[in-house]
Amino acid sequence: MNNNSLSSFFQLAPLVLALISMPYSTAVAQESKVALPKVSSAAVPLYPPLARAANVQGVVHVKITTNGQHAVTTHAEDGPKVLAAAAEENARTWQFAAHEPTTLTVTYHYKLVPGMKGDPENPKVVLRLPTEVEVRMLPMPPMADPSPDKR
Repeated sequence: MNNNSLSSFFQLAPLVLALISMPYSTAVAQESKVALPKVSSAAVPLYPPLARAANVQGVVHVKITTNGQHAVTTHAEDGPKVLAAAAEENARTWQFAAHEPTTLTVTYHYKLVPGMKGDPENPKVVLRLPTEVEVRMLPMPPMADPSPDKR
């Protein structure tokens, strides 16, 4: 390539890139305009006892596909397995006000919070439906050391 060709290429590159990316940006904009469905009922999400006992906490992203009224498929995309199973199970209970069938991702936050006020056996649940669920719970109290054998 000579200098004129190279100069022309660099002048046209931004225009070509803009034209190529236009359909993508339009598709993303159209996708974001789709209203999320309204959750009409769902089971209360709980902290899995095994996760609490093992001091497991973390974030789980669950992809929910609806049929216009109910969650028909749920799939945990990441997170600790014991929490992912609980999040999927909870998401399967979700029912929605009538809407166009859609797929959405819900983020579940499971947190063990030392010194949290409230009933130590019940979690504090914060719902930011339909996209976020937070489940906070006191950690399990430490196990007492077993007494030494009496001789």
